Amino acid sequence: MSIARRRLLPVLAALAVLFLSRAPARAFDVVLSAQGEFMDAYLVNGTAFPPKYVFIDPDPADPSSITGTPPRVGRHVNGKLCFFPRGLGYNGQFVVGDDTYREACLDSNPPQARCSVTQRGSPFYVGKDPDGWGVFARDGTWRKRHIHTAWPGFATTPLGTDPGQPPQGNIDPQGCVFDARGNMYGNDVGTGDPTDMDPSHQGSLLVFFPGPRQGYDTYCFLDKDLSQAGMPAMDEAGNIYIAETGKGRMWKYSPPFPSSAADCDNPAHLVTTPPTKRVFPTPGAPTPAAIVRVPGTDHWYIDSVLLPGVPGTGGGIINEYDANGVLVRNIVQNVPPGTLLNPLGMGVGSDGTLYYAELNLNSDFSTGCGRVSMVQFVGGVPQAPQVLGQNLSFPDGVTVIDSSQVQVDFLTLPPAPEPAPSTCNGGG
Repeated sequence: MSIARRRLLPVLAALAVLFLSRAPARAFDVVLSAQGEFMDAYLVNGTAFPPKYVFIDPDPADPSSITGTPPRVGRHVNGKLCFFPRGLGYNGQFVVGDDTYREACLDSNPPQARCSVTQRGSPFYVGKDPDGWGVFARDGTWRKRHIHTAWPGFATTPLGTDPGQPPQGNIDPQGCVFDARGNMYGNDVGTGDPTDMDPSHQGSLLVFFPGPRQGYDTYCFLDKDLSQAGMPAMDEAGNIYIAETGKGRMWKYSPPFPSSAADCDNPAHLVTTPPTKRVFPTPGAPTPAAIVRVPGTDHWYIDSVLLPGVPGTGGGIINEYDANGVLVRNIVQNVPPGTLLNPLGMGVGSDGTLYYAELNLNSDFSTGCGRVSMVQFVGGVPQAPQVLGQNLSFPDGVTVIDSSQVQVDFLTLPPAPEPAPSTCNGGG
């Protein structure tokens, strides 16, 4: 993808950039959103369309060459990102869904030139991993490490040859959450086709265990029967919440959880003692997609990708629920038709601002030009939504970080593309 220069920013946005450049030591919220295989960084300043930069870029400027300027990062990413807990030796590193090998070397025809690079020290090195989670340094660069489940026969499949239908765990990894012991829980969305009833194509919830030499090579599946599994969240007690959007349910998983691969010692890697699984109610949100904590409370924000309206006219809703799933209030309400365009991933800023990605579904359930938007609160009252970025290709995950969590001068990064509506292809 080419990087287009942004149009001139509004005066207020320019002033915000000037302020940040004069005070680089001051921490501020950065909204990271995965879309079109990029990860964009919004330097939020309280207004619509704030400055936006490329945090993770997917491809070299010339994919047919490995002699030009390499990409700063060069990875295809999806979903939200998660920082490793302290004490594991990862020093502020993070993970995010990564499908670079498939995008650059399998789905690309012909495969990109960098797919033939085998030297790990090369800036063009891609590796040969099925879809999973990439490990990234604090500056956003790839650590040449990848976390994924096993795909028998994948390693011996020749470059550019279709390895066939991926097994569960490799279909569409997206979200993540770590517990206090450093175990990483993630979701595999599955094929996402509500008419596909093949059990091996369903979504799943799985956990990877930290191992020697900082490896996450062992894993267990907690659940393999989820229709369109959403990105997981965890409460303070360690319970895991995950949406099954295809069947209109939010699930709450409680211990017992596996502590090692010995708890799923079978060919399917499925836990022999499953966790307690029960429905977490979401009245008023019939197709839950994402769940995030309301700051300073035991409440949750949960969005529904559909309702009100139908695909092609916008739709969806964002509600607040208490710890028992009782509806507290609508967060995005009384807005004109088309204002909320099928919300997916969500994140919350340090000041309580709610940020969310919007798929913008067409009448055939394909995606149109998506957006990233926000809702601010004044005296606890949600205000009208504001758009941060538009004309995006399948924006899914949203993560709000403190700028001090990464070692990046965002103002030195290339401006993120400001795509034309004609470029929205739903790719992700």
